[in-house]
Amino acid sequence: MLKTRIFAVTSVAVVAGMVAFFSGTHISRADIDAKKLYMTHCKTCHGTDGKPTELGVGLEARDFTDAAWQAKVTDEQIIKQINDGTPEKMMPFKEKLTSDEVKALVPVVRSFGKK
Repeated sequence: MLKTRIFAVTSVAVVAGMVAFFSGTHISRADIDAKKLYMTHCKTCHGTDGKPTELGVGLEARDFTDAAWQAKVTDEQIIKQINDGTPEKMMPFKEKLTSDEVKALVPVVRSFGKK
């Protein structure tokens, strides 16, 4: 009888723990392919090399290879820009990308300044 109760309590605890664990599961930044995100959402205007495309030039897209810009902009400003966009120039991505995906794009943007 005691073994049955212990088994029942343990089973309930394990199931409850699994439900709690898996219901809160999210993708970690380590699992996000940031370069693929960039190629999907950013390259049309910012180019594959971080330099504005012809369309990007018309929309005044940022040149990510500009060392002066890289030196003065903060990661938080990059995140804000991706999230909020610029009216009539860059669409906001806060509804399209998760917070972790936006944060994962920062090192990609920064990588163009190191070339």
